Amino acid sequence: MHISKKLVLTLLCSFLAAGSLFAQAQQQPQMPPQQQNLPTSSDVSDEELTKLGDAAEALEPIQMETQEKVRTAVEEEDLSFQRFQQMMMAMQNPQMAQQVNITDEEKSKIQALQPTLMQIQTEARQQMSETVQENGLTMQRYQQIIMGAQQDQELMSRVQEELGLNQQ
Repeated sequence: MHISKKLVLTLLCSFLAAGSLFAQAQQQPQMPPQQQNLPTSSDVSDEELTKLGDAAEALEPIQMETQEKVRTAVEEEDLSFQRFQQMMMAMQNPQMAQQVNITDEEKSKIQALQPTLMQIQTEARQQMSETVQENGLTMQRYQQIIMGAQQDQELMSRVQEELGLNQQ
């Protein structure tokens, strides 16, 4: 169960990042994360960490369902899910883009997939937001804590401890 919490946390961050990529492709304005306002360990209470852990656990079934919907949509476009993931990472990472040759046909398939993926993402974000709120946090605060943990090692340790990921 603890490994799946880590997976949920990682996949949520990845999914939200991929969603930003699709939103940019659709030319929808996105607010850049305000890193100067990210919380540090002293800004996050133990109660908030417990809520974050509970929310991460509750997000697992939503993430699994969303991943399955994306996989089905990708495979319906006659792409392998693994290849799709490779292309998405290359589109997000310019250094990797040079290593992954995306054909014109693949670009067309990805473009054809965008409306479906945007719909899946919209539905998933709504469900995730509701789930996080049911666990006592706003989606904004949940994301701030996760992003803050990426910048503050002490907060990262506390999050990992809450999720049962600290290996001794």
